Amino acid sequence: MRRARLVLCLALAAACATIATASGLPCPVGLVGETCGTCTTDKACEALSTPEAQYSWCYSNHTFTPETRTMSYACSTEGTDFESTISRVWAQCHTDIQKCDFHFAIAGNALTCSGLQCNFEEGTVHCGYTRCSCDGACPIVQGVSLGYMLQRLTGTASLSCEQDQWPSALCTIDIQGLQANGGGFQAYCQAGECRY
Repeated sequence: MRRARLVLCLALAAACATIATASGLPCPVGLVGETCGTCTTDKACEALSTPEAQYSWCYSNHTFTPETRTMSYACSTEGTDFESTISRVWAQCHTDIQKCDFHFAIAGNALTCSGLQCNFEEGTVHCGYTRCSCDGACPIVQGVSLGYMLQRLTGTASLSCEQDQWPSALCTIDIQGLQANGGGFQAYCQAGECRY
C-alpha cells in the first residue's frame, strides 16, 4: 500500500506540469461554486424552491447543526500553497447518509473522492472510508493508469474549516494517501445550505 501511495504521489506530481482552468457560464445571483450549488442569499434559495421543497433561507455557516441535511462548499485554492496544482474544488456533504463528495482537479484531471461513514462535528467532517475516481477518462501517467492508482486509495478523508472566518473560511481537505507528506490541501471555502 505504501508503494502504491508513493507511485500515485509521483504520478500526480509529474502530471502537475499544466493546469486547465474551468470555463463556464456565470452563476445566477446568490449562488456560487463550480456547479453553482452553494447558496449565499435567501432569494437564491427561494428561486430554487419546488412544490416538494419550499426553501426559505440560506444557512451560510461552516458549522454543522442538527438541522443540516446537505451542506455544499464552493472553494478556491487561490492564495494558498496549492493554487498552481489544484483547482476546481467543491464538496457536498449529506448528513442523512453520512457521505461527502470531494471534487477537485489536479493538473486539469478532474477527480471525485467520496467519503463514506462520515461524522459531522461543528466545522469538521471525518469519513472512515474513501473511494476516488477520475470524472472522465483517467490519463496514463508514467506508464500507469491514474484510475488504477486511485482505486487503491481507501483510507480516511476529512474536511476541517476555521470557525472564526465568514463567509469564506480556510479549509483543509485531507484524503489519506493522496499526497506523500500527508496533511491534505487547503482552500478558501464558502459553505451553504438552503433550508425550509
